[in-house]
Amino acid sequence: MLDQVTDRQCDALHRAAEAQDPPGFLATLQELWKGTEDCDPASADAVLVRLCDLFDRLSPGLGARLAVMGGAMVENGADPAPLIDPVVAGLCDALELSAEFARAWRAVTDRRLPEPGPEDHVLLDAARVLSGPFGLLGRFGLGRRLPFARALDLSVGWSIAEDWSTAATTLLQQSAAIRAEFSRRPRLTAAVAAVEADRPDLWCLPRLLAVLDDEPLIVLHRPAGRAYATTIGGIGDNFQLSTLLAHVLSKHVPVTTPHPSWVGAATDGPVKPEAGPIVDRFDVRDATGELIRNAGRPAEIPLLDGRRVVVLDRPSFRRTWNIGRTYPMMRPSITLDRVLSEEEARMWSSRLAPAP
Repeated sequence: MLDQVTDRQCDALHRAAEAQDPPGFLATLQELWKGTEDCDPASADAVLVRLCDLFDRLSPGLGARLAVMGGAMVENGADPAPLIDPVVAGLCDALELSAEFARAWRAVTDRRLPEPGPEDHVLLDAARVLSGPFGLLGRFGLGRRLPFARALDLSVGWSIAEDWSTAATTLLQQSAAIRAEFSRRPRLTAAVAAVEADRPDLWCLPRLLAVLDDEPLIVLHRPAGRAYATTIGGIGDNFQLSTLLAHVLSKHVPVTTPHPSWVGAATDGPVKPEAGPIVDRFDVRDATGELIRNAGRPAEIPLLDGRRVVVLDRPSFRRTWNIGRTYPMMRPSITLDRVLSEEEARMWSSRLAPAP
């Protein structure tokens, strides 16, 4: 249930959208944000439902701004479900336009791709480059001038992709079910891949889309000669994975137990641990003997007969880091399903590369 002020602001947003009044829409959106920044989940849910009725009536730029506001409501506890379809659609549009923008830009100039930005002069300057006297492919004599209206559309797409990405990364951190829903959209997968090299500012998108959920992981502790079947999910990188493995196996292998604030930083506490930097408890290797990069992701761990396998060795040197998890809203899971028998442990160990 919305209070009267918030309800009136939502009504004003709808009127501004119907009247095609961008300044009025943005001003009202800002007022709405100020009034709901710290609202309770029920109010956030009601606001998000009202917001999601607007996407079909807005220009891509205004839709992107609205998506950011919707993401803020999700952070305040709103049900994310109504936001998924409009965000995926808007993000795909913006990424596809961004990919076309990059191709068109390289066809007409050797200058570096411009920094994405919403400022009018940046958009107009970029559009003029694309539609200038040399035109699309014109510097090679292979094409005709790109119409200014189309050039402006591409420039807008290039500039608003970050806002759509911000909303998407909020959604992707909410649950395994939402990550699975995003991953089932082939258009989105293709659009993200098409811009990954040109848009390092959108680095969260491909990484979040690659997060493993409900993923079996075989863990071998080489010094103890023991092996464990685990299941992981929602883990953003191998820094986080290493901390969580040390935590869940601390009662089974000879390892110094991670400080509780390190575990909290890697799960649902402050991302910077109170007890100083996190100290690595293992060298983590794959089945081929290669050291697994802490900065890498669990999805990059190679498969061995359909299962990801990690090998834990004593640390060869002291490694530390200061952040427990890259994605503050994403809650990881790691469960120890069972301790493998000695025979199973020997079977897995026999297939590993020798210890370095």
